[in-house]
Amino acid sequence: MGGGLVLAKGCCCPRVRRRNLIAAWRIYGYSRYRQSVGPCNVLTSELLRMALRQIAIIVLTLLCCAIPAPAAGEITLRLATGSRTGVYYPMGCGIKRIVEDAYPNIVEVEVVETTGTVENLQLINNGQVDLALVQNDTAYYFSHGQVMYTLPSSKAMAVASLYTELIQILATRKSGIEHIDQLKGRRIRTGSPPQNIANSATIIFALDGWEASDLTDVRCKFSEARQMLLSNQLDAAVVTAGIPTPLLTDTVDGISLQDRVRIIPIGEGLANRLIHRFPYFVYTSIPANTYRHQSDPIRTVGVRAILVARKGFEHRDGDTRRLPPDFVKALTRSIFEKTDLIRTGHGVEGADLSQYDLPLRDGLNGILDHKLRPIIPIHPQARAYYAEKGLLKKTLVDYLPTILWSLACLIILGYVIKYRAAIRRIARRHIHVRLILAFVCLYILGAVAMFFCERYNNRCFESVGESFWSITIYMLSGFEDRYPVTWPGRVLSILIFVLSVFFFGAVAGRFAAAFLKREENMMPKDVKDHIVICNWNERGKRVITELRHPEGRPDADVVVIDNKAVDEKELARMPGANKLYCIHDDPIRHGTLNKARVSAADTVIVLADSQSPDPDAKSAMIILALLSECKRRRPHIVAEVLNSDNSQHLADAGADET
Repeated sequence: MGGGLVLAKGCCCPRVRRRNLIAAWRIYGYSRYRQSVGPCNVLTSELLRMALRQIAIIVLTLLCCAIPAPAAGEITLRLATGSRTGVYYPMGCGIKRIVEDAYPNIVEVEVVETTGTVENLQLINNGQVDLALVQNDTAYYFSHGQVMYTLPSSKAMAVASLYTELIQILATRKSGIEHIDQLKGRRIRTGSPPQNIANSATIIFALDGWEASDLTDVRCKFSEARQMLLSNQLDAAVVTAGIPTPLLTDTVDGISLQDRVRIIPIGEGLANRLIHRFPYFVYTSIPANTYRHQSDPIRTVGVRAILVARKGFEHRDGDTRRLPPDFVKALTRSIFEKTDLIRTGHGVEGADLSQYDLPLRDGLNGILDHKLRPIIPIHPQARAYYAEKGLLKKTLVDYLPTILWSLACLIILGYVIKYRAAIRRIARRHIHVRLILAFVCLYILGAVAMFFCERYNNRCFESVGESFWSITIYMLSGFEDRYPVTWPGRVLSILIFVLSVFFFGAVAGRFAAAFLKREENMMPKDVKDHIVICNWNERGKRVITELRHPEGRPDADVVVIDNKAVDEKELARMPGANKLYCIHDDPIRHGTLNKARVSAADTVIVLADSQSPDPDAKSAMIILALLSECKRRRPHIVAEVLNSDNSQHLADAGADET
C-alpha cells in the first residue's frame, strides 16, 4: 500500500490487530485525500476528511471486535481406574461424564485402564495421572510408608469416599467350613501376587492369632481362584470387592460359584479389634439374599473405594493454562449431587452401577477415624466442602443420645438425693437392699466407664445405650463378641466381673437364706392342739411370754392371724420363735380360719383390734366365725374385752373366757 503500514503476521492479540488496522487506514486515507483535493478547498475537504475518518474508525472497530480470537486448547486430566470388567472403570467413566458436563470445552478427562490400586498409586507418585480410584487400605500404607511402601508419601490426597468393598471369605461347601477358626490348616487364596506381602486376609488371620504355618497361602488372580475352588484345589478364598460380586454371580459353563461356596462371617469381636488396630477398615455386612442360599445377613468388614488427587495437580508446571477456580471442590460436590449420572451415564456396556448410592454422609467414611482424624491426607478444597456440610465435626444430633442419657442420670441422681433419708432408712433395715443398691451403682458406673474407654474403638460401646446393653450381656453370659479392645477397658471388665460375681453371690445368698427361713417358719400342714391368736397388739407379746412359761405351754405351736404388718423380726426374738407362725390375713374370714386349722386348735385367743372402730364387736364376729368353722370340734375360746359392758355379749357369742 505504498507508504502504508505492514501488519505483523501471526499476531493473535485483538487489541494490537485493531490498532494496526486503524493506523493503516489513516495513512492510506490521508494520501488519497492530498491527491484528490486542491489547495483552494483545503478547509472544506479537511472537515469532510475528519468525518469520514471517524466513520471508518467506528466500522473497523466493529469488524475487529467481530473477529473471534483463536480458541485455547482444552486441559486434559488423566484418571486411573482399573480393568473394564470391574467397578473402577465404569465409575471413572461416570466421573468423566460429570466433569466434562460441568466444564465443556475447558476440561477433558482421559480414563486410563490399569490393573488396580497399586498401579494407580504408582502412577500418582510418578506424576503420570492426576486422579485415581484406589482402596483406602493401600492409600493408607502409601501415605504412611508401610507394608509394600518403604517411605511415606503425601502425593495422594483424598477427595471422596465412594463405596465399600467387602471382604468376603468364601469356603467350598464340600469342605464343611462354617467358622473362621475352621480355616486353619486349609489351602486359602489370600489375594493376588506378589507373595510375602501383607494384605487384608493375612492381616485378619494374624490379628486372630494365626501363624504362617496355620495355612497354605495361595496367591493368584480371583478368576484363577474360581477354577481352583470348583476343582477342589482350594478350600477357601478371600476376595475384596463390591457386592454382588460378578465373579460369584456370573454363570460360566452352566456353573455359578455362589452355588458351590459358603460365605464365612467375621465376628463383631474380631471386627472391633481390626478397626482399633487398622483404622481403614469399616463395619459392614452382606445383606440377606445378596447371593443364592444366603437367607440371613452376614457380618464382615470392608475397605472403601476412594477417589484421590495428585497433590498440586491443579498447578500445571510449564503450562500457562489453569483449571477453573475451586475445581476439586466443585468435583466433590458433583460426585454426591449427580450420583445418578455416574451410575447411569458412564456409557460402559454391561456395567451395572445401580446399587452404588454414594451418599454424602459416607463421603469421609474410611478417610477419617472414629475421632474424626484423617488417616489419609484430604485435599484442601475437598476439606472445605466437607466443612461446609458439617462432616468434619460432630453436630448436636451426634451428641443428642449422650445428652439424653446424661439428663436421665441427673434426674435419677436428683431423686436419690431428694429421698436419700428414706433410702438410707430402708437400706439400714434390709441388707439385701443395700446389696442391690451397690450392684446398681456398680452397673451404672461400669457401663459409663466402658463407654468412655471404648467409644472410639468399639462399636459395641459407641453409645451409652450400647454400653449398658454390652455390660448386661457380659454380666449374664460373658462378653462373647462384645469384649473390649483397649487395655483400660480390659482392666475394667476384670473388675466388673469380680465385683459382679461377689454381689450376685451375696444377693443370691441373702434371698436363699430368707427363703429357707420362711420355709422354716411356715406352719406345718398337720399342726394340731396348737394355740391361735386372732389380731395382734402390744399385749400379744405378753400373752406369748406367759404361754412360753414353764408352767404354761412352752412347747405348743402358736399361730398369729392379723391383716396388719407384724414385725416378724420382733417375733423372732421372742422365746419359742421356732414354733411361732404368722398368717397375714383377716381373721374374720372363714378361709383364713380354715388355713390356721382352728378346728384342730386347743385354744383360740381373740385380742382386741385396736384399729377397729368397735373392737369388741369385731371380736364377737370373729367368735361367731370360729364357731361356724368348728362344728365337729370346738376349741377353748378366750376373748379380750375393752369395754366391760360387752363381756356378756362376747360370752353369748361363744367366748369361754373374757
